[in-house]
Amino acid sequence: MKTIIKLVFAALIINACWRGGSAALRYYKFKDEAQQAALFGSSKSDVELQNGIIDTARRMQLPIIPGSVNVHREEGHTFVTATYTEQIELVPTYTFPYQFNLNLDVMTLAGSLK
Repeated sequence: MKTIIKLVFAALIINACWRGGSAALRYYKFKDEAQQAALFGSSKSDVELQNGIIDTARRMQLPIIPGSVNVHREEGHTFVTATYTEQIELVPTYTFPYQFNLNLDVMTLAGSLK
């Protein structure tokens, strides 16, 4: 009986790690794509860049609200902030809301060469 309880407990821990790790991996992939968009999107306007980042989040099936993504530029820097809350099912039938915050400061040379 002890062995079965230990196996169930181990399965619950593995499940929680898998679900949490998958959510973190999706966040880091989103962060990488947003950083690439900001780095190579110097010819785009702030609104175009913002819409591109929102489209990336939708393509990755992230629960992001369009108003939670902000893009602005200052003297060769592109700043991107985004927030979304993902429901992570750590234990079957129990979801944990975790808020992911994206804060990027990307230095772009193309904007400062004018």
